Amino acid sequence: MSKFCPNCGGEARKLSSGEYECLCCGNIFQDVSPMKTVSDASVKAASSVSGADIYEKNINGILEISWSAGGIRCSGSGFLVSRDGYCITNTHVVTSEDGRSCGTVTVKIGNETLSASVVALGDSRHGLGTGVDLALLKLSKMPSRAKVLEFEDFGNVRIGEPVFVIGNSLGYGTCITSGIVSDKERNVNGKMLLMTDCAVNGGNSGGPIFNQRGHVIGAIVSGITKAEGMNFAIPSSTVMAFLRQCKRM
Repeated sequence: MSKFCPNCGGEARKLSSGEYECLCCGNIFQDVSPMKTVSDASVKAASSVSGADIYEKNINGILEISWSAGGIRCSGSGFLVSRDGYCITNTHVVTSEDGRSCGTVTVKIGNETLSASVVALGDSRHGLGTGVDLALLKLSKMPSRAKVLEFEDFGNVRIGEPVFVIGNSLGYGTCITSGIVSDKERNVNGKMLLMTDCAVNGGNSGGPIFNQRGHVIGAIVSGITKAEGMNFAIPSSTVMAFLRQCKRM
């Protein structure tokens, strides 16, 4: 029976130690069931935590991303998805206006500043051609206190439930905002996105949105500037599918 990674959903192989290694993100874990990152029963049974708890639990897995080109400084957010330093952000965070990868970015994670290389692009003329605004980064080294974030099974997400966004808002540093899931499947230019009323600004792109259990339910991708409380995230199921495709590169 196949085993799947609780972080990215990728297929895993059994090690001699009895543990499993994800073939997609390299995560080492004990026996889990396919796509049961968080079971429906456990969602109902578990108590929620506060925004302060979620921030403290996950802050060492959040990236502040920056790079410069032609005198213009670009910034965004991202999050750690494996113990060997792979991270998720948006394609538009790490590409120039013509869709070319910036190659290397500077990231701050916890109290450490280091570099990260762009490994794969989803939505770019130079990318995988998946049509999804996601990018895979690889840290130059694994920070000592780094936290690998956990994904929620998107099937457990409910409209109206409280959520939290953590990211590098406007490039001024990491902060947290809160709101609710306004819609699970909102069609935005042909893409099915999660909608939230959490405050989101430039710089939040690529960062995670969490449920009350502190698990990632999506990656922030955009907002509507002329509307209030209409911001969007790529669902966790799409992020996990992107990670599986990166594995096949």
